[in-house]
Amino acid sequence: MPGKKFLLLGFSFFLLSLIIPASTGISANSYSIRGSVTDQQKKPISGVMITAFDAVEDKMITVFTKEGGRFKLPGLTNRDYKLRARLPGFEDEFTSVAFKAASTALVAFHLTPAANLKMQETSVDRIRLIKWPNDEARLNFRMACAYCHQVGTEGFRAPKEKADWDVMVRDVMASRIGLGAFRLLHKDTQAALPGMLYETYKQGAEANWPAYTPPPPPSGDALNVVITEWPVGHENSALMHDLEIGDDGLIYLVDMVHDALRTLDPKTGERKSYSIPGGVKDGSGDYPLQGPHSIEKAPNGDMWITLALGGKMARFDPKTKEFLLIESGEGGKRGGYPHTLRFDQKGICWYTDAAMNAIFRLDPVTLKIKQYQLLKPEQASNVPTMGETGGITPYGIDIAPDGKVWYTKLNGQRVGVIDPATGKITEWKPPVYGPRRLEVANDGVVWIPGYGSGDFCSYDPKTDKWKVYPLPGKGDDIPYAINVDRRTGLIWICGAGSDTMMRFDPKTEALTVIPMPTRVTYTREVEFGKDGSIWTCNSNHPARHIEGHRQSVIKIEVTGG
Repeated sequence: MPGKKFLLLGFSFFLLSLIIPASTGISANSYSIRGSVTDQQKKPISGVMITAFDAVEDKMITVFTKEGGRFKLPGLTNRDYKLRARLPGFEDEFTSVAFKAASTALVAFHLTPAANLKMQETSVDRIRLIKWPNDEARLNFRMACAYCHQVGTEGFRAPKEKADWDVMVRDVMASRIGLGAFRLLHKDTQAALPGMLYETYKQGAEANWPAYTPPPPPSGDALNVVITEWPVGHENSALMHDLEIGDDGLIYLVDMVHDALRTLDPKTGERKSYSIPGGVKDGSGDYPLQGPHSIEKAPNGDMWITLALGGKMARFDPKTKEFLLIESGEGGKRGGYPHTLRFDQKGICWYTDAAMNAIFRLDPVTLKIKQYQLLKPEQASNVPTMGETGGITPYGIDIAPDGKVWYTKLNGQRVGVIDPATGKITEWKPPVYGPRRLEVANDGVVWIPGYGSGDFCSYDPKTDKWKVYPLPGKGDDIPYAINVDRRTGLIWICGAGSDTMMRFDPKTEALTVIPMPTRVTYTREVEFGKDGSIWTCNSNHPARHIEGHRQSVIKIEVTGG
């Protein structure tokens, strides 16, 4: 049986960490690997992902080849590495690089065409293979069945017989972790879906799929990116839903299926875990009781967490490592499904509750909670009915520069705003379908992903104008979340179905697509470091669908040249 490292990296290798004598004069992070990539005709290839696997710190570092097929992996630790070259349309190529007492190692890759292109398709390519009777059924499926994972991947195709697909659809989607997604499906879709999935994705079905044309290699600013991935959590079993950057430099993650708060020290690679009171024992395999979902840093550095399954809010003190839990409803009552949270300019915590038509306001000092009852469908400002797909689901939330609280209703197809000064609530039906995690820019413009429609839009409250922007997947992308880098004004979008992160410049309307190195990368949130770095986490659930079978923390650095 293969070991965990084999599962993580996709191949077996033997690495030794070498200690460099002081007489060499080489610092621990001055080592680099340079090289080039060509095809069979010895033509240089740009846009190739070059990944260095560090087995000692358990992380991967990726850069892209530039003009002339050249690449450089800088700032490496003095040790051996395993390298992989990857570009859709070609077979992955691997090589071992043994460290020697020199500042640079040289490597040359020669890529050969892929033997089976269809095995390189992303979920965006495969989700469109399902034949739907109409667009309403297609959107209904996307909203109900792509909540936590990509559709059509090799792990998704694991069930063998039609009966196995029946179990996956009915039992898994009806579970609490599945958010009861089965009930969101239309009745006729509930009956037909297992058979449709079986016929589309069963083993051998790829013989009938249309030919696959790989996307063009990344270009432009995408080539100036360095991506670092740190696998975290248990192999095959984890749900790192959200992350946050602490004042102490640690990355904090909530593991929803293990009732755990985890930390990563990016400098050392050290991982730690803290079990949430009242939850299951970390790693026990028991069904979670608290279900930590989202995490945000308060102005004083404390970490606040929504406990979706427990109906509570939790505070974690990074200094004392102690938790405080309170009920998430008003007046000490249990909440329904506390979801996403944000802090306003006064240090007040606002959060959505996906099981209630409400938003809550929590004072972290007094611990008093106030409930804001949201509008009914017929009260929205621009349409009499909202076309709800099953439930309302208050979901994303953000605080505008003027202090107003913006939110989405994922299944209610609404975007709304609360004015805390007056208590006035206004809602609209946006021009995108399935508004998920939104963000408000410095100029007050609201940016909203269309999770169901595969696009995104902006809304300017000053002019009351909406504008829709397409994504490369032509309606089959599943953009989970948007965040705005307040320092640059650039918009970052989670390409949860295409193994990408995307950056949008609202001034030029240029979209930069950045491929992620790991297949089946499903992202739900974006955070920004003080140094300009971009952070997210791969939280495809089940984790066993991911290449390497582990979820990960992902850091993106745009070097600029």
